[in-house]
Amino acid sequence: MAQALAIHGGAPAVTVSTAEGWRRRVEEEKAAVCALIDEGVLTGSGSGLPKQFEEEFKEYIGCKYVLATSHGHTALASGFFAAGLGAGDEFIHPAFGYLGSYAGALHMGATPVFCELDPETLLADPADIAKRITPRTRVINPIHSAGRPCDMDALLALCEKHDLVLVEDAAHAAGSEWGGVKIGNVGHIAAFSLQGACPGGKPVSAGEGGIVATNDRELYERALVYCHLHRSGVRKELTSPVYSQLEEQLLGWKWRAHPLALAIARVSLKTLPERLTKFAAARDELRERIQGTPGIEFVHNYPKAKGTELYGGLKLLYDPAAFGGLPAERLCQALNAEGVPMHSGRPGHAEYRRSLFTQDLPGLWGKGHPGPANVPLPRYREGDFPVSEALSGRVLSLRGWIEPAPGLIAQVATAITKVAENYRHLL
Repeated sequence: MAQALAIHGGAPAVTVSTAEGWRRRVEEEKAAVCALIDEGVLTGSGSGLPKQFEEEFKEYIGCKYVLATSHGHTALASGFFAAGLGAGDEFIHPAFGYLGSYAGALHMGATPVFCELDPETLLADPADIAKRITPRTRVINPIHSAGRPCDMDALLALCEKHDLVLVEDAAHAAGSEWGGVKIGNVGHIAAFSLQGACPGGKPVSAGEGGIVATNDRELYERALVYCHLHRSGVRKELTSPVYSQLEEQLLGWKWRAHPLALAIARVSLKTLPERLTKFAAARDELRERIQGTPGIEFVHNYPKAKGTELYGGLKLLYDPAAFGGLPAERLCQALNAEGVPMHSGRPGHAEYRRSLFTQDLPGLWGKGHPGPANVPLPRYREGDFPVSEALSGRVLSLRGWIEPAPGLIAQVATAITKVAENYRHLL
């Protein structure tokens, strides 16, 4: 018998609270911050608590070198510099991505070449990337979106074949793994973000901050000289005969993290394993409960990938054809009425449709169509990335929970099934 949908006056399927039950250790954060204030440690890097955090994060992901920076995008900019990216070079980035991922490359005068997403994973498609590599390509810049790892084997194979550097946007991916090895310990150089506060912020959060992680000494030293002006003991860290000639001001950028932020980040890092385990349990329960529902399935992951999804949430693929052409927006309205905080949209921001790539901006940079480094930027149009564009209206997002209320996951699954079985009443 058909059930009356809540959007039509029926009883909602979700009756318990959908609020996140997990709480961060605020008192421990306060104690850590106040200790630094009492000690007068309000600046600096390379020693004390900032160095301690770098060592702890390095130990957690298992890589050789870590630098804490002011933001995730400054960590990425440091990665681009480390990779040797500059004017005249090209880098490859997903067509649906994030400006902060590659802004540092634009300011270095490099040219973005956008690529399609894999329609099953919503991540950068290695096969499409391979088609876009030219003699000018220097870097591949994938995003581990929502902490779900890209195909690292395929990307690293492309880098090996074409002598490229993989600069990973791992902003969402602290704790994510590829083949049992944590992201940041797999590729060439990765950048993490510490933005926000737990539980809604990045997996390791500190308000603001970033991390550079690598196993390559050359990449580490190049990132170091780019972003850590006046780092304590920096002259002793520089083993390259080229970089060791620099003064302690290095190349002049002071992009180090604030000690107060890192005090909070240390507390966040301690709780990360617990949060990952609990979030994964709730996610896997929901996946199992809705498995087989026509037209709705979780986004696919690569067999070797273990994602976090603490930031960015759960992504599901919706097939309107299985619902008689019902728009995703209407489906979400029905789910919202049932008490499920689901929303629909694109797989990310259409980077190639930004005004940077579609309009002349003479008021910013002069005549023509130059970018931030006064280097001409490519032009793009709607329709240039048909595979990725076809995902619009097919992506559903649900934030997920670390500690859901008792019975919540079962009720969310019931709501999804209820709407799926009664979709005709929404047409």
